[in-house]
Amino acid sequence: MERINAVIESADVYKISDLFRTKPPGLRFNETDALVVIARSDDGQRFESIFYFSLKPDGTFEEEILGADAAKFRRHRLASFLRYYKIAEDASAYKLKNRVGELKGLNVEAVSQDGNMAIYVP
Repeated sequence: MERINAVIESADVYKISDLFRTKPPGLRFNETDALVVIARSDDGQRFESIFYFSLKPDGTFEEEILGADAAKFRRHRLASFLRYYKIAEDASAYKLKNRVGELKGLNVEAVSQDGNMAIYVP
């Protein structure tokens, strides 16, 4: 898997109900919000990555949750994204809702999976 450079063009936090008419299969009741990140690779290809989580009233999210492994994996993926790109050292204290605008212009790595581009998250 070759990694290529990309730049985040926009990032916003949405309620899942604003993005989809019905909740996508596999998402749990405690996954109510999504971070949608749109990026453009050096070769001009535009793509998006979506991170699912549940936003707390103070604008942060809880990385460790009770429940299904898939939901835990999705939260850890968001936390790994924040740590890997040095956006936040402590992902659970990062006020994502208030600081989402800081992601614009951030350099990230992208990988191709089955012909689709995605932001690389270790």
